Amino acid sequence: MSLLFDFARPPFDCLDTEARDHLGQHLSICYFRAGQTVLSPGEAPPGLYLITKGAVEESGPHQRFGDYGEGDMFDVRAQFDGHCRHRFDALEDSLCQLIPADVFQHLCARHPDFAHYFTATLTERQREQERRSQLGQQNLAEFILTRIDPHHLQPALQLGKHSTLLAASEAMAAKGTDCLLYPAADGSLSLATRKTLLHALTLSGLPLSAPLSLLTPAPLIGLTLGSYLFDALLLMTRHRIKRLVVWQGHEVAGILHLTQVLGLFSAHSHVLTLRIARADDPASLEAVAREQQQLIRTLHAQGIHTLFLMRLVATINEQLIAKAFTLVIPAEVQDKVCLLMLGSEGRGEQIQKSDQDNALILQTGLHWPDRARDLAAFSALLARLGYPPCPGHVMVSNPAWTRETSQWQDNIEQACHRASEDDLLWLATLADAQAIAGDRNLLPPLARHLRTALSERPDLLAEMARAAVAFHTPLTLFGRLEQAPEGLDLKRGGLFPLVHGLRVLALEAGVLETSTLGRIEALVAQGRLSQDYGANLAEAFRLFIRLRLASQLKGENRVRVETLGHGERDLLRHALHQVKKFQQWLGIHFRLRQ
Repeated sequence: MSLLFDFARPPFDCLDTEARDHLGQHLSICYFRAGQTVLSPGEAPPGLYLITKGAVEESGPHQRFGDYGEGDMFDVRAQFDGHCRHRFDALEDSLCQLIPADVFQHLCARHPDFAHYFTATLTERQREQERRSQLGQQNLAEFILTRIDPHHLQPALQLGKHSTLLAASEAMAAKGTDCLLYPAADGSLSLATRKTLLHALTLSGLPLSAPLSLLTPAPLIGLTLGSYLFDALLLMTRHRIKRLVVWQGHEVAGILHLTQVLGLFSAHSHVLTLRIARADDPASLEAVAREQQQLIRTLHAQGIHTLFLMRLVATINEQLIAKAFTLVIPAEVQDKVCLLMLGSEGRGEQIQKSDQDNALILQTGLHWPDRARDLAAFSALLARLGYPPCPGHVMVSNPAWTRETSQWQDNIEQACHRASEDDLLWLATLADAQAIAGDRNLLPPLARHLRTALSERPDLLAEMARAAVAFHTPLTLFGRLEQAPEGLDLKRGGLFPLVHGLRVLALEAGVLETSTLGRIEALVAQGRLSQDYGANLAEAFRLFIRLRLASQLKGENRVRVETLGHGERDLLRHALHQVKKFQQWLGIHFRLRQ
């Protein structure tokens, strides 16, 4: 029977050869006609069933709990309880593989990883799935495929051969470099370092007035611009040197230092942040922005943890937008305003670039005659950086999203008083505000004012929470994943209920944190969510982000269930059930009428 069994699917892939043989010898095939009862309440199960064809329904006296299809296992809980709690009936002619109860218990006793698969929480199963998916990844791929460009280099200091050792030392100190190039006696360039000069003075006894031409020439070792960084590291290792000269044609493009190479080896993404900081015009910033998408693809292909990737990209987005702000907004204005990011950017949860969602707080009485022109130019630059205009015009170029502190506070009061659907959406949008440039001290008073105003209006919080329970999770009536041909919309049916529901709970609790995971931690710390419940919600959130990113990198906005492995499908179904339970809990907590 072992030939009929898929030992490649979790958790059977963790069994050794002996365990597989043991299972194969005791595995049996069962056939059930449509309508036939497979298991009854109180019955001791003969073992664990795995459906190879057909469907089986789980139900109680007055409730249907779900159904199981091809590739699913049931009744797992009964294997540990010793009896079935519910009834299982074949919905159609079904073929199942049966692992006898004693064999299942034997495998669990001998193989802890196998047993843990069935008893683990969503958090533990998600971590295991990520561990599995990362096995065999090429962690050096990003570094190996990176080429040397001018942003990796130190400028080359070149002096004449008649320059003295003292002048050379002073020049290196003034330029903040530790080496220089000079023409040797034969006319070729030679490299001298601080150590070279020190040895000349102390060991060779040369005076400070001695010319560089008296130094022992050091032949140049280098590569051309555009060579692989990995080759640079090999060359440095082979020659036991710390510096390479990088050529562009017959000219020296700069010096590549070992510390720079090792820095790139550990985090290529730092190059982008360095280039953002160095950008002194819009064109330079646009060049950096174009490379961001490739960085995301590279890191995702390496199996980088989704949470790390999300935080990294959020940081790069923040730096890009803040740099655009400093390039466009007049210097005399920058410290008198506060640039806010809203929506997923404000929460730090956007991996792919999204529409512009930003706002501006102005100091009271700020004189800024060219404000409209400058803010329009800022929005236009963001569009060129890959952030398209917001369809709802939630942008600083819209006067409605650029106000003085007192005006923002008045608007909050008015929105709470009117409490229209648009007002509730406006309040929810403002709740995610994150300061990224200018005078960041302008935001905290406004954020506290918003939370104080809403904490006094439980009726408004309840109305806001209604949106979180309005969306249908993509599960069938019987609890299986929907088989929509266009794929599952995890943003609408998974992420939004979590993000918005937790946002409302955080507003109720007066939490200033804006990220979803940060809000979960704060709510757990206040005792409003249990530790285990918060952990499961956090893992469901991470799973949705990871699956959506994988689909988006393929050019799709929906997740196709058929492309997922057994383990990922099980995780997704479990995570969506967590969302459904969370929606039910929100309905009870805020006393919402359906």
